[in-house]
Amino acid sequence: MATPYGIGSVQKDDSAESEDVFRKEFKRYKAKDPAPKLDEVIDFGASRNKKVFPVDIDPKNITDQESLTRLGLLHPSEWRVFGLEGFLGFLFILNPWRKGSQRYWVTRCLRDYPCKPNVTNLDKLQHGVDNVWKEGYSEYRLQQGKKTQPKTLLHKLRWTTLGYHYDWDKKQYHQERYTEFPPDLSQLSTHVAQSLGFPHYKPESAIVNYYGLDSQLGGHVDHQELDYSKPIISFSFGQTAIFLLGGKTKSVKPTAMFLQNGDIMVMSGDTRLAYHGVPKILKPPIVGLLPEGLCEDERREGLHDSMLPSAMEETWEQSALFMEECRINITVRQVVAEGKGFGKRSCDDESQTEPKRTKEAQGS
Repeated sequence: MATPYGIGSVQKDDSAESEDVFRKEFKRYKAKDPAPKLDEVIDFGASRNKKVFPVDIDPKNITDQESLTRLGLLHPSEWRVFGLEGFLGFLFILNPWRKGSQRYWVTRCLRDYPCKPNVTNLDKLQHGVDNVWKEGYSEYRLQQGKKTQPKTLLHKLRWTTLGYHYDWDKKQYHQERYTEFPPDLSQLSTHVAQSLGFPHYKPESAIVNYYGLDSQLGGHVDHQELDYSKPIISFSFGQTAIFLLGGKTKSVKPTAMFLQNGDIMVMSGDTRLAYHGVPKILKPPIVGLLPEGLCEDERREGLHDSMLPSAMEETWEQSALFMEECRINITVRQVVAEGKGFGKRSCDDESQTEPKRTKEAQGS
């Protein structure tokens, strides 16, 4: 059983007529004019917030250092891990990657994961797209910076699912809707989980979200999986997001924090069923600026060649152009309880929401 990191349980308000405080805060941070003040947003890299406290990793949980290095991670003893008062089971790992290694995962998310037989949102918009990046990059490059041009295939890519494919219409997973979960992502998630005290974690499903600078992810609870005892592990790459973490109901005021390139977030315990969302992606301070971790010229430190996509170095310039205005988030979860069969769970309409781009949402 994993250590219940955190102090205090996630807040809950059972009042049927409670105000939707989460939505109010979401709209405040989403606003463009006037832009929200960010002085209350927690920055784990420079935070003096009294709610933030350091978490030590048990050395007994750390095994197979060679695999951790090969996957691009620093040794867990070098990780900066934090908890958040009032959010039992919440963990935040501040960018634990070796220099240059994040490029591998960005490349996988852009060039490999959206390929068939995996499922993307484009399946409903346009049939016959076997390789989104290959078929969409040329058009994207030609229209880069031309705001009056129609959205390209890559602009329209919002998500891809891996392993058990989430059914957005029925709000549930189906046993028969499954493709092989990527072995590299499985190894990465398993090692992170084990290092944090979740020894029997089995990655079975992931949603890769692609956020433009005008994208949001509405407030929701991830409660369609059949095993709540296992954490959701979230990997962030690219531009910075504001993330809201609330309570068991929307009547609880959420806490705002920055999710920056390379950060890893874990929601377990009470926090596993807390409302959360992304109201804003922050524009880089300089147009075309890549976040630290994606722009280094240094060679990758210790990342095994077998983990690299073919010709990644030669094509990184293309990926970098896309990441100048994009955030990628991978959320990994275990769907089925260990030793139990695949069942069904009743769902509500707010269980999962797709990331939406403001202009496109207005047109729908």
